[in-house]
Amino acid sequence: MAVEMKVFSTGIDPEDWIPSRFTAAGEGRTPSIFWLHLPERTQSLILLMEHREAEPEKKVFWLVYDIPPQIEGIAEGGPLPEGAKLGRNSFGEKGYHGPEASPDHHLQHYDFLLLATDLKTLGLPEGASWAEIKKVLRGSHPPMDLAPPPATDVRARELHPLAHVLEHAEFSGRYALDTDSLVRA
Repeated sequence: MAVEMKVFSTGIDPEDWIPSRFTAAGEGRTPSIFWLHLPERTQSLILLMEHREAEPEKKVFWLVYDIPPQIEGIAEGGPLPEGAKLGRNSFGEKGYHGPEASPDHHLQHYDFLLLATDLKTLGLPEGASWAEIKKVLRGSHPPMDLAPPPATDVRARELHPLAHVLEHAEFSGRYALDTDSLVRA
């Protein structure tokens, strides 16, 4: 039995508040992201941070691709590993855009998704968008599954047509106005 792929941060506890140092209102530092138990055929990794409640054109806050699977993670505030490329976020920037709070104090969820691919490189220049990356991941072969996942599993339905994705893992953090002051670490 294969061990399930994992992604985690030493700075953000899953389903807990995102510390202010990682937010747009705080220091805007990149969080540490680490992974374990990659599939055997993994050739490269993709890291995506999305704002779950945002409109589709405002979802992507951080995108990194062509990450070599030999490394164990990305250090907090640190440089990207050699060979990794920064994608374009929904703000038109190459790089990290920290979580933003809703002016009406509504709870916001930020999902960190790691994809293991069977491609050594996506063949895209730095600054590619999530849409461009998904196009490459679709490939020319349809997925092996006979039927798509249930309609209620939104993430699985999004990833289903991506034939070059071997496995994915994710965790989430929360952010809202007046709550980030509770977590200063």
